[in-house]
Amino acid sequence: MHILLSIFVIMTLLLPQNSQARDLETGSVDVIMPELRSTSVVIDDNDERPVEPNIGEIFYKKRLPLTSMKERVDRLIHGIKKGVPPEFDHYGYEIRRYMSRIGSMEIFENEEYLKDQIRNVRKSAIIYDYWKKGLEQEVLDIEALLDEDDTISPGVRTAFKQNRITVRTFLISLKSWIDSNERLLLHVFNHPGIYEIYYPEIIIASPQANLEFYNNTVIKQTKLKEIRVYRPFNMMVY
Repeated sequence: MHILLSIFVIMTLLLPQNSQARDLETGSVDVIMPELRSTSVVIDDNDERPVEPNIGEIFYKKRLPLTSMKERVDRLIHGIKKGVPPEFDHYGYEIRRYMSRIGSMEIFENEEYLKDQIRNVRKSAIIYDYWKKGLEQEVLDIEALLDEDDTISPGVRTAFKQNRITVRTFLISLKSWIDSNERLLLHVFNHPGIYEIYYPEIIIASPQANLEFYNNTVIKQTKLKEIRVYRPFNMMVY
């Protein structure tokens, strides 16, 4: 992490002071990258705050029984590459619910709200751990069945290899996204009383904290871009 932050510091020193906020394309949506100024960070390219997704609590249902190996292989990427009804998306929906308001400007103005969001990001990390464990075990179980059963078609075997790669790549992106949000929240928590919000500009009273906030925001936005590649997570704004 120290190496990564150092790289961002070097990049920052090379930026013109009045450089415009940049955007990274993510399919049909853009992820805005921050702009560093001498005493502030600009986090958006206009003064309209992000529209947070409305993700309420729901009652979850048991998934329907599997009927074939093809269906079992396909289900590996449900909630990752393929959308499923919320009541069957036991892990992804709950992570998105906890992460949906995690970057609201209220984190700078309301300490209790900030603490709630730190708790929410940590709940998301716990859910991630359960999801990761379940997916990794399912991959191992399918691998064992494919080794034992020569009658399973080449098409199913190819689909499994592709889905296994998708699962592993997704898990890395999901963990990085959650961690980057926690890192930024903790930075705000550890530097109270130094922020003034004039959206989209955040004035920060400490030069060092200003640079650290910028670097953490660059990382967070980069990880947001990566997770939004996955359709169920495309609506996330923080």
